[in-house]
Amino acid sequence: MSTILSITVLALQVISAIPDAQIRFKPVYLSSQQEAKAKLSAPAALAVARSGNIYIFDDGNSRVVKLDSRGKFVAAFGQAGRGPEAIERAGLNDSIAVDENENVYVSDPATPKVLIFSSDGTFRRSFRVPFAMTSIAVNSKREIFLTADTSRSTELIYVFSETGKFLRRFGERLIKPPGSLARNMNVAVAACDARDNLFVAFRSWPVIRKYSPDGKLISENQFTIPAELIKEPQRQYYSLEFFDKYPDSSFVPPLITHSISISGRGTGYLLLNAHSIVVFASSGKITKQFRFRAPRDRDNVFIRLAATYLLDTRSGEIYKAPSL
Repeated sequence: MSTILSITVLALQVISAIPDAQIRFKPVYLSSQQEAKAKLSAPAALAVARSGNIYIFDDGNSRVVKLDSRGKFVAAFGQAGRGPEAIERAGLNDSIAVDENENVYVSDPATPKVLIFSSDGTFRRSFRVPFAMTSIAVNSKREIFLTADTSRSTELIYVFSETGKFLRRFGERLIKPPGSLARNMNVAVAACDARDNLFVAFRSWPVIRKYSPDGKLISENQFTIPAELIKEPQRQYYSLEFFDKYPDSSFVPPLITHSISISGRGTGYLLLNAHSIVVFASSGKITKQFRFRAPRDRDNVFIRLAATYLLDTRSGEIYKAPSL
């Protein structure tokens, strides 16, 4: 079998049209209807605490916005500029997480550093890290998991204590050789479940990994890529074999996965590009995948899914989908 043929077969196995599903959306927060201090500007990350409080990284204003469970504005904290509390804008690579005590963790990949705030917005501390990152997750021990954004050949996940002490690293990269394409293919997002297992998904490859609390790979499961995300000319090059052989290729990988979230019951969700959602069990096994219609048929740009809440970065709107 030729190289091109084998790559094409692989592409056909993972790229397909996604079935539609009727999802009921309930508006929780509409930025356009808020007073000036509560309006969002290009919000880029979302986390939901056990209390139901919602935390948003408001990228355009370089701050964190706190809402209560009904979507009412409570507070805003963090700041632009310089200093330990300052947060730089980083678009899709911004990430936010909340621990069991509702401390708020924000990754600032532009600096790069991690900032920690209490639930009332009090700044606790920040610490520098030696690389940019694309995602942040926190377990019950307040260990902080960062997905490294680097072209170097290194592990996928780095773990730090809440004081910034390096603890360990683990996880095999999709593409091991160093290179610019390898860097893009290894961009990942992560989330912890209630048992401190870590789930990892890649921005441009259709795989979900489950790691044990000590970093051992438990499972790896593949989902389907919505057909509209990869054009026909790209498909002949879309394989790990090609990426591994040409890690500095000019090939531009498709943006497939925006975010990953685990509910309190252990159900996992991936928000994909093209208004698609993947649902997976606590084992990591895919249980369903569907495409949904945006609320009011608007041209929403959903980039974050936390529990059953979806964040639209274009309008600053947040919706809840109870039927998920």
